[in-house]
Amino acid sequence: MDLIDPELTLSQFEALPPEIVAPLCEATATDLREWGQRLLDAVAGDDPDAIRRARHSLKGLCGNFGASAVMRCVDGDLQSADARARFHECIEATIATILALAAPLIPQ
Repeated sequence: MDLIDPELTLSQFEALPPEIVAPLCEATATDLREWGQRLLDAVAGDDPDAIRRARHSLKGLCGNFGASAVMRCVDGDLQSADARARFHECIEATIATILALAAPLIPQ
C-alpha cells in the first residue's frame, strides 16, 4: 500500500529552501499525531463537531503529501480498538515514509 504520493511529496520539499525541510517534517509529524489523537478523542467522546474539525484538519494535512491511506482511515469507522490501532499505525508509518523521503534533502 502506498502511504503517500512520493512525487507530490518530493516536489513540495524541493520547492523549499533546504533549511526549511526538517522543521516542516517536524511540524507535519506533530500535526498528524495531534490531529489524529484529537479525532480519536472526539470519536470516543461522540462529539460530531470535534470529529468534523479533526477530519477536516487531517484531510488538509494529508492532501499536502497525497497521504491516501490516512485519508481512508479518517473516513472509516474508528469505534473498535483494532480500527484505532490501525489508524495509529497508519499515522506513524506515514510519518516515517515522509521523513525517509525528505531525509536526503535535509542539510547535515
